Amino acid sequence: MSKSTFFLRATLEAPNDETFPSAEIDLGAYVNLGTTRPQVLRVHSVQVQFSDSQGLVPTIKAADQVADAKSAFCNTAITTKERSAVNVIPMIGDDETMFTAALVGSNLNDDADQGIYSDAMDIAPQHLVNGYLVGVDTLHVYGTADDAWAEPVVISYCLECSVEPATRENAINLALSQS
Repeated sequence: MSKSTFFLRATLEAPNDETFPSAEIDLGAYVNLGTTRPQVLRVHSVQVQFSDSQGLVPTIKAADQVADAKSAFCNTAITTKERSAVNVIPMIGDDETMFTAALVGSNLNDDADQGIYSDAMDIAPQHLVNGYLVGVDTLHVYGTADDAWAEPVVISYCLECSVEPATRENAINLALSQS
């Protein structure tokens, strides 16, 4: 039996200054554990796009000399728990509340041609057998872009989700996978 899925979208602008901006995705309309018919959210997949403010590949600062060719990186994470300013982008093995992590890199070579040369989804619900079950009212998105970018990097998220009744089995799943 196929599930009826829907999409949640969010955007985060990461300034090119190595700070850690954050945004929230409100799940209050989808997650409800305090009623006679409790329900949880299942995230089946997450797609992440890194772009400039116009949806194009963000540019990096020009190198002064050929020998100064630069690379720039930007990463992001989605968690079920708000994080402190320390270690905002968690490591996969260090945080059971993180279920999506992605990284993108760009390179300026000697002919001034640049583009995204690497992007990776380190972990995402689509890499898991049954997606990721969420029982919190808010998801937290974090990102950071290093100072080699010539402009802020816009990180856009598209989450494919469904809702399902909260059961004893998925309550155990939530207890084990989210603190």
